[in-house]
Amino acid sequence: MSLLVVERLTRSFGGVRAVQDLSFTLPAGGIHSIIGPNGAGKTTLFNLVTGVLRPTGGSIRFKGEEIAGLPPERLAARGISRTFQNLQIFFNMSVVDNVLIGSHLRLDRNVLHALFRLPALRRVERQARRDAEALLERVGLTDWCEAPADSLPYGALKRLEIARALASRPELLLLDEPAAGCNEKETAEIEALLKSLLADGITIVLVEHDMRLVMNISDHIIVLDHGQMLAEGRAREVRNDPAVIEAYLGQAALAAGHAS
Repeated sequence: MSLLVVERLTRSFGGVRAVQDLSFTLPAGGIHSIIGPNGAGKTTLFNLVTGVLRPTGGSIRFKGEEIAGLPPERLAARGISRTFQNLQIFFNMSVVDNVLIGSHLRLDRNVLHALFRLPALRRVERQARRDAEALLERVGLTDWCEAPADSLPYGALKRLEIARALASRPELLLLDEPAAGCNEKETAEIEALLKSLLADGITIVLVEHDMRLVMNISDHIIVLDHGQMLAEGRAREVRNDPAVIEAYLGQAALAAGHAS
């Protein structure tokens, strides 16, 4: 069974169709990239899949079940998590507390347990903290565990967002420009991290403008233009597609992809 199936998905804003009759299927596993010029509908697509926006028309099925229009918290509980293009970090909190926020769906929310601080609740909280610390180790931020989030360098903040998204134990992880604004070293760290997550059985979908990263890491690429599918396939197929080169990649990005 395919993990995610999108059929004739459409989202209009007034008279503008940001996504138009878009259809594709993603199998479980691997890294899938969504690329295209600014305004192509990439983030709108993410917002539709994660419940931030309701579609004007079409279908979104996750593990065979229709999810179009469900709110983000219900989708998170079903196994879909994401990061955002702009950092959504709680800078007045510690690094580990930022990750703990991502695990709230798995915590005991019984009012009586919380009111009387029952042993069961304390055990759950201790386990949640151990899990958060393990995620910070996974993304290379162990040394920053108790530090205030606003003390982290930019690339580390990007990895912190990924750790928080992982705290809900997703099957499908959507990353909106995870390497945006990162230098070469920080981008390499994110690339290594994403590759390592595949061993956990997580399916990754990313929107990204760094074509070297996209071509290095992607098992499958979808190219959007004006909300429609322009092309899809493996990296070599996409970067050699004349329509994709003309609409988006250009010769400079094409050369970068070949150099990787």
